[in-house]
Amino acid sequence: MEIRKELRSCAEIPPINMESLLAVPRGTTQQFHGFSQGNEQKLKFVVTDTMGVVDRTIITDTETAPVLHQNLVPMIELNFMLSGTVGITYDGQLPANTMTTGDHQLLFNPSGQETNQVMHGGIHRLFSAHLVPDYMASLFAGYLPELMPFAEKIVNRDPFVLQSPLKALSGDFQYFFTTFWNAPFASGLGKLYFDAKILDLLCRQCELLTGHQPKDCRISKTDLEKVHHARTIVLERLADPLPLSALSELCGLNEFKLKKYFKQVFGTTVFGMLQEERLKAARYLIKEGQKSISQIAYELGYAHPQHFQRAFKKRFGLTPTRSGK
Repeated sequence: MEIRKELRSCAEIPPINMESLLAVPRGTTQQFHGFSQGNEQKLKFVVTDTMGVVDRTIITDTETAPVLHQNLVPMIELNFMLSGTVGITYDGQLPANTMTTGDHQLLFNPSGQETNQVMHGGIHRLFSAHLVPDYMASLFAGYLPELMPFAEKIVNRDPFVLQSPLKALSGDFQYFFTTFWNAPFASGLGKLYFDAKILDLLCRQCELLTGHQPKDCRISKTDLEKVHHARTIVLERLADPLPLSALSELCGLNEFKLKKYFKQVFGTTVFGMLQEERLKAARYLIKEGQKSISQIAYELGYAHPQHFQRAFKKRFGLTPTRSGK
């Protein structure tokens, strides 16, 4: 079977569930970029013989209406919230939860029914791998004795969810998701490549879920609270950001720890988050249409509108003027 990459642009992205996933050629990356429920979406997915992957990005200016999903084929899910916030409720015995940037979970919901809702405007990316239950049970039983109780739950079709112990994805995880779709396109290698990558991801996730965290991932609860306080300050001062030294003093972490922990918890630098949030705020203001491009640029702290326009086009692929149309 020839492995190929397909790009489909459409006005409305078709619904993606396990039934549609199982119908596509094995080992072939599928891509869509269009609109669903009135919101811009980017979607990539691939299926092998034992697993499927769905990588969905939703770009919206506000929270979305709840969307009901029903998968008739029970699967084990490895879910990673790479950016944004999604609220999830389940039809069954599992509690509702909210996933925000850095959260991940290992989920088994045999009923297959859940409702997802994007909780605020911005860019929301959820990466999900779906594995055949019997295959996952055999992996737990053969390699992870500490997860044997969950192998039994899978066999008995009892739902469960294992939540991430902390809101942090290390640099190794960031690299994984950045390079995941760099698949070979020679015949026969697609399924092998994606199977190997998802098994790698499963190993990394189980290491965290069972408490075996790499030393550089460990952050005390106190320091974690300080890092989140630093993020709050950054978001409150988009137009008038503090120097790193002042931010460090306010949140109670030295500059070295602040930079290290901030990148570890949020997957970006302080400056990177500042720029991203500025541009997201600008995108919202442009669509409101109440202010000129120059007013928005100055309001968000850019010294020159030209700097803002270059940054905006690099981030969203459109000039601010075209974005507002």
